[in-house]
Amino acid sequence: MSKDEFNAWVERYGLTVDKASKVLGTSRANGFKYANGTRPVSKSVAYGAEAIDLLPSEIRTDLIQKRLA
Repeated sequence: MSKDEFNAWVERYGLTVDKASKVLGTSRANGFKYANGTRPVSKSVAYGAEAIDLLPSEIRTDLIQKRLA
């Protein structure tokens, strides 16, 4: 996952980088590094984003909200 793909994923779900980091189980600092391209997106974060994309929309929304709670 490139920085542009990461940023597109964040935007697709209407999240901030901070919130996307929480949803994807990474630190806030790493999320900002992924977003600005100073650190490659880890495979686990990329796979997590891909797995969330594959969920039906209702389940996906519930999962995102649960992880943000």
